Amino acid sequence: MPLLAVAGFLFDMAAYYPGQMSFDAAYTWWQARGGESTDIHSPTLTQVWRILETRWHGPGAVFVLHDALFWGGLALIALGLRLRSPAAIALMLLLAFAPIVLILRAHVWTDVGVLGALLVVSGALSYYMRTLHGRWLLLALLTGFYALGLRHNALPALLPFVVFCVWLSLKANNATPTWLRTSLFSVLLIAVMLAGVQTINARVDRHVPLWPPLAVFDLAAISIATDQLLLPRYTVGDGMDVAELAEAFRPWAVNPLLENTRHGIHEPLAPWSDSELAGLRKAWFTAIVSYPREYLRHRATVTAALVGTQSIELPSTLTFVDAEFQYRDNPAIAPNTSVLHRVLMRLAERLRDTPALAAWPYLLLGVAVAPFAWRRRDQPSAKIALVMLVSAALYALPLSLLAPSAERRYLLWPCAAALVALVLALSRRRPGAVAYRTNR
Repeated sequence: MPLLAVAGFLFDMAAYYPGQMSFDAAYTWWQARGGESTDIHSPTLTQVWRILETRWHGPGAVFVLHDALFWGGLALIALGLRLRSPAAIALMLLLAFAPIVLILRAHVWTDVGVLGALLVVSGALSYYMRTLHGRWLLLALLTGFYALGLRHNALPALLPFVVFCVWLSLKANNATPTWLRTSLFSVLLIAVMLAGVQTINARVDRHVPLWPPLAVFDLAAISIATDQLLLPRYTVGDGMDVAELAEAFRPWAVNPLLENTRHGIHEPLAPWSDSELAGLRKAWFTAIVSYPREYLRHRATVTAALVGTQSIELPSTLTFVDAEFQYRDNPAIAPNTSVLHRVLMRLAERLRDTPALAAWPYLLLGVAVAPFAWRRRDQPSAKIALVMLVSAALYALPLSLLAPSAERRYLLWPCAAALVALVLALSRRRPGAVAYRTNR
C-alpha cells in the first residue's frame, strides 16, 4: 500500500504541481509573505505557509503538504486496519479517481488540507485501535488541530473524532468509558484545541467578522422576494433600490451582488463600526423572523446549487479554478502545462454539469452506507466508517444555512468521507488482524 500511495502522490505532482491558486490561496500567500494579516482566511495556514516560505517559495510547498496528508492518510487507514489487498486497492483507486476528489484536490485550498488532515486522523486512530501506542493518539491530535485551524467551520467535523479518541483512550486504560466521562474529557480536549487555534488567530494584524457577507446575501434575497429594501441604508449607496439588487443578485454566490451593483454595497470584509455591525445584525435577524418563508426558500436555493448538478451556464469557478491567481505583489507562478494536466482540466470542464461533479451522489452514498456500517459496528473498519460519516454529516448540514456560495469545495470532506466509508463498511478484515490490547 505505501507504494500505491507514493504512486498516487507522484501522479498528483505530475498533474497539478505547484497547485492551482484561486483568490483565497493567493491572498493567504500574500499574508505569509508579509502582507497585513487578517482572520478572513485561516491564520493557521498563513503561519504554516510563512514557515515553509523561508525554504520553499510559492504555493508548491503547501500543495505538497496537503497532498502528502491525503495519500499518507489513505495509506494509514489501509495499514492501520490491515485491510485485505482488494479493499486497500479499492480505497486508493476510488479516492484517486472519483471525479470530485480528483479535480478538487488540485487546488491550494484549506478544504483540501482539511480532507488530508482528517484522513490522517482516521488512519492514526485505526492504528491506535490495534496497537494502543500513544504516538498514534498524538498524531491524531496534531493533525486534528491542524484541521481545526484551517477552517472556521471545522469543529463539527472534528468533534466525532475527538469523542472516539477519548473513548478509545479510556477503554485502553481500563476505565469504563461512560458517556459522561467521555463527554467531559471530550469537551476539555476540544476547549484546549480551540484555545490553541484562538491563540494563533489573535496574532493577526486585523480581526474581520465573517458573518456580514452572509447577512448581506440573505438580506438582499429577502429584499428581492418581498420587494422592499431591507438592507440598512448605510450598507448601500445612495439611489440603491430593489430592482438594482435583483439585477446584480445571483442565488449561487454573494460575490456578484458585491461587485456588480451601480451604486455599490458596503464591502462586508472592510472595516465596520460596532454600531454598523449591530444594526446589520438586527436587520438580518428581524428579516429572518419576519419573512421565514422567503428566507428558507432562499437558503433552499443556495443549498440546491451547492449539492445539486450545476448548469453549464454557472461559472466554472464554483467547481474548480484552473489558474494561478496573482494578488498584489505576489511573484508570478508558472502554471502546470503538462499534457496530463490539460487532459484532466478538459475532463473537469466536460463533467462539471454532470452528477460526477455534483455532491448529491456522494452524499446519498454516505446515507446508504451508514446502515451497513452500523450493523457491522463491532468491526474496527466499520467503527472508523461510522465516525467519518457522522463527521461528514455534522460538517455538511450547517452549510444549508451558512454557505455564502455554492462552491463545490465546501463539501469535499463529506463526499470523500462517504467514499472511504463505503470501502470500510463493506470490507472484511484479516482474521485476528485487529484487536484491542489491555496493556501498553
